[in-house]
Amino acid sequence: MIYLLIVAAAIALILLYKFMATRKNFFVICAVIVVVFGISAFMHNQQAQREEISRAQLEELHERQKIFGDWYAAYQRDIDSLDRNWQTYHNIVDGLQAMDADSFNAEAVYLRLRELEQESIDEQIKIYGLTAPQLLDEESRTLVENVIRKTKDYVDAQTRTISLSVKVAQSVTELEPLKLKLHDVMIRESPEGLFTAQEISAIRDKLGD
Repeated sequence: MIYLLIVAAAIALILLYKFMATRKNFFVICAVIVVVFGISAFMHNQQAQREEISRAQLEELHERQKIFGDWYAAYQRDIDSLDRNWQTYHNIVDGLQAMDADSFNAEAVYLRLRELEQESIDEQIKIYGLTAPQLLDEESRTLVENVIRKTKDYVDAQTRTISLSVKVAQSVTELEPLKLKLHDVMIRESPEGLFTAQEISAIRDKLGD
């Protein structure tokens, strides 16, 4: 478009030069045209630069969205594993409450809790290996670090509860005392809920996700 305007201006100048009464008027008109074209070219260049910056910013934002999305997907898989372990723990303890002496097997309860303890420790190691993606902006990294810190506290409490239950099941082999002691451990040691929705929502808002 701008090239067509230049060609049109050149033709107009030729015609003006040919038919203009005085050269002074011609040069005045030329000066005005040069100024107008100079301003137009400057504005066009500024707009192109703004568009280029906006495009770069948009690409950077999309990249950050992808980085966080990948991190959060992996994190969510770890949380799902923690939830499964905790549900299994409750199934063992709650199932024991409904068990009668004929179906009770102290060794089986102990072995299942010990197996669950190892699974919980494995997940604990994974959680302690989490780090905030470095390519996120500083505010988003801080929010991710808060999520990781809360999750570490949660998995620590969960693993501790299961480990204490293993010790109880190892030392107590009678049904009724075992029911009471395991229920007591579950009530006293169970972690509070893992509340990270505020941080996750803040990150998504910041990334426009």
